[in-house]
Amino acid sequence: MVNPAINAALIAAAAQQQALTDTHITGPLRKGGATSARTAIPLDLSAKGTDKLLAGLIKRGQVRSAGAGRYWLDETAVASAKARGTRVALIVIAVLLSITASLVALIAA
Repeated sequence: MVNPAINAALIAAAAQQQALTDTHITGPLRKGGATSARTAIPLDLSAKGTDKLLAGLIKRGQVRSAGAGRYWLDETAVASAKARGTRVALIVIAVLLSITASLVALIAA
């Protein structure tokens, strides 16, 4: 079955990645008003792992490069990704509820 310790470790790692992204990438871009190529700013990528996180955000189109080490946050892409994540989470919850209901019905029978 599912190991709760592994799940907890995965959740903690994801939360740490999100915090690192917010602190070193999306947070500074929002605070600096970098929401277009014209307003792009340089980022401090000295924290461990930020370069890989930035590469992932660029690959997904949420952060864009304006050249010369300057970046900007594509708020439309961020909102779209958040909406997709919400839809996926709702689908997963619906499937899990369905499986649980089926198991309860089988056990009760």
